[in-house]
Amino acid sequence: MIAYIRARRRVWPAVGLLVGVMLIAFDLWAAAATYISQYPARNDFRLAYGAATVGIRSGYSHLYDLGAQKAAIESLGPGFNPQPFISPPPLAWLATPLLVLPFQAALIVWTLLLLASLGLTWYLLAPGHGLARAAHLVLLLGVFPVAFGVMVGQPGAWVAAAVAAAWWLTRHDRPVWAGVVLSLIVLKPQMALLVPLCLLVSGHARTFGAWLVATLLIGMVALALLGPEGVARYRDVLAQTQSPAWDSTRRYAISGPLGLGPILTVTQIVVVAVTLLAAWRRRRGGAELPMAAGIVGSLLVTPYLGFQDFLMLIVAGWLVIRGSATAWQVGLLVVGYALLQLSLVVLAIPILLAEAALLASLAWPSAEPPRDLGGVHRVPSS
Repeated sequence: MIAYIRARRRVWPAVGLLVGVMLIAFDLWAAAATYISQYPARNDFRLAYGAATVGIRSGYSHLYDLGAQKAAIESLGPGFNPQPFISPPPLAWLATPLLVLPFQAALIVWTLLLLASLGLTWYLLAPGHGLARAAHLVLLLGVFPVAFGVMVGQPGAWVAAAVAAAWWLTRHDRPVWAGVVLSLIVLKPQMALLVPLCLLVSGHARTFGAWLVATLLIGMVALALLGPEGVARYRDVLAQTQSPAWDSTRRYAISGPLGLGPILTVTQIVVVAVTLLAAWRRRRGGAELPMAAGIVGSLLVTPYLGFQDFLMLIVAGWLVIRGSATAWQVGLLVVGYALLQLSLVVLAIPILLAEAALLASLAWPSAEPPRDLGGVHRVPSS
């Protein structure tokens, strides 16, 4: 069967391109039928825009003042549902330049920036050539969690682009700049939190050091702007995520089936250990497989995850392919992609199991020699 599949390499990119185009068409139909009429009011960018408004008008010590957030969001117009802004301050900073535009125009710009970030991620990281790369692009844009993330204005595309750019810079012997760019994962850290640690244990100390310095600088600026009062408000807002009202944020995370308790804590420790072991065992190659392990481990260990955050699994899959995937891993990636498309139906457990299997495959080096997948080779980085 494997020989049959390998012998038809030219067919599979065409199949992928066709599937991706069909998925994009379905996403556009679904958006037109159920979502576009309420696009501004349901878009999560309203939260970042509202928080940025609070920061400019009332000062950053009030950034997590729920009353001020509510007033800022409701001022956007009727039908805007106020929800707490719980993202780190840099996301509000990122939205601040768009305050010069009316919300509707700012939302269009934000959406275009998300699409551009996805395009950059694909351009820097997608494997293959020609038709194969085109197939990867439409498969990226077509899979429903990614499309939904763009529909609701989630910042995950920024994180994906940061990881892809960090990998590209590492591959081109720019480790310090790679670490600086990687600090942008602070926009939604749970999507790639373990990637810097995986780079450290796999021998990319300069990239880790640059990431650490840049992240500390961002943190110091945030603390200075928030002040003690703002930090206390942020702590109170984050504490609310432990309540049953936030159960929806755990639907696709490991805390969904395990709950919040000691079993979750033990499982998280095991996941971190396996992730770092995978990165250490892959230390003699490039940054691809350690970074892939960091992404998968991050998504497994976080107790809060939206299914739109599964965008990062596409990034991890590309890294695995570039790191010379085994036949078994390629098959797992295909199955995983199907699970992502059906995520609203299959829910969390099959996806969690696929993530765990991929992480285990990275932690257990295969005896199978690396293979050329459509002209993609692993390139060691310094």
